[in-house]
Amino acid sequence: MLKTYHIALACVILAVVVLLFGGESLSFEEWKEVCLNVKNHFLHNEELSSLSIIILEIRLPRVILALLVGASLSGSGVVMQTIFRNPLVDPFLLGISSGAMLGVAMAIAVVESNIAILAFFGAILASLAVLAMNRVLGNSVLSLVLSGVVLSAFLSALAGAIKFFVIPQKAQAIVVWLLGSLSLSSYKDCLIAFIGLSLGFIPLFLLRWRINLLSLSDAQSLSLGINPVLLRSLCLVCVSVASALEVSVSGTIGWIGLVIPHVARLFFGANLQKLLLSSLLMGAFFLLLADVVAKTITPYDLPVGIATSVLGAPFFLWLLFRTRGV
Repeated sequence: MLKTYHIALACVILAVVVLLFGGESLSFEEWKEVCLNVKNHFLHNEELSSLSIIILEIRLPRVILALLVGASLSGSGVVMQTIFRNPLVDPFLLGISSGAMLGVAMAIAVVESNIAILAFFGAILASLAVLAMNRVLGNSVLSLVLSGVVLSAFLSALAGAIKFFVIPQKAQAIVVWLLGSLSLSSYKDCLIAFIGLSLGFIPLFLLRWRINLLSLSDAQSLSLGINPVLLRSLCLVCVSVASALEVSVSGTIGWIGLVIPHVARLFFGANLQKLLLSSLLMGAFFLLLADVVAKTITPYDLPVGIATSVLGAPFFLWLLFRTRGV
């Protein structure tokens, strides 16, 4: 039977394989030289060799960022599906992707810098706007979903208008970011992603047994001493912060927050005591695997968002057929 530590071990093995054999694989002697050079760099300030730079400055940040972003998106998806009692909900329901898209479009078209900062603020402001609209409309699940859909459409239209009026080079830069990519990963991006994962999921992990109760009706939750509106709002804030920070450094990477929670439920059930951690680990593994596929399937560095869609959409269809017994 699959255990959580099996997934964690698979993540470690895949990460090591990517470091060892990603791009050009290194011989045993070359790896000995790299390890010695890295050790001397940190202990004796020796200058890094070209191979060491490839491992430390290119491959390692990309691996770490893939693990962090994948974990955050998948964990956000399982929380959203639990609190809305809807298996078709994902983190981008709150307008996070469209808000980030508008922020990036403005950054590339007008400011030409601070892309990650404007992407984060666009995403977080969009999610706060959805929450405010939902509060005005009565704090119901249906009003939140409709608010997210409407605002996402509006912000996407604004971003599309910006793409239409800018010069082709800037429009292409916007499109590449929207496809989601880890190709320019840095340790700064990893730090931002780690902060997002920590701020979002430490509270959610501590409250996971309470969040389980949101899968019941609001009346049942109240009878068990849980304020469903307050707890749901807290969950949405945590998910918004985590997803906004991840999207700001990786672009829009879809399907992970929708598909991976379903896969995790097949093995671990619907109880968040086990499901949340397993979803985090499965999301990390899936995005790292998708990034490997994106790098190797063509001679070009294909945006990982394309790979997640190509892998995720058919798999989700298979899940639908499986659950309906087709």
